[in-house]
Amino acid sequence: MKYKILLVEDDAWLAQLYQDILQTEKACDVLVASSADMALDQLDKHPKIKLILLDMVLPGHNGIEFLHEVASYADISEIPVIVLSSIYQHDFAITPDRWKHYGVKQYLYKPQTKPEDLLAAVKRQLAVEVAA
Repeated sequence: MKYKILLVEDDAWLAQLYQDILQTEKACDVLVASSADMALDQLDKHPKIKLILLDMVLPGHNGIEFLHEVASYADISEIPVIVLSSIYQHDFAITPDRWKHYGVKQYLYKPQTKPEDLLAAVKRQLAVEVAA
């Protein structure tokens, strides 16, 4: 069974790198969106997305606005999110409960995240999804 993952990343080089890392497992199909608007379109077109990997700094609407939008739709609000950002989590001044409300399961700081860390985080989250 292949899992669909939505990667929301505006840096084309990083998006390709992350996509290559995740698709080495052959168990993941990675859809890429370079903006929040494109990500919402992907969520609409692909109802079986199991996980969202989200950059917070995006053109147009930022990651927080995207999370808020997703939370407002019952059919997609339950999709877990792993944030992958170059901004520290505490710089957003969002409470842990609010991150949880938005479905954020893990926050990865890009400069300290190795490819194997990203892959491990995704595997952990998909294992939780399979067990649920």
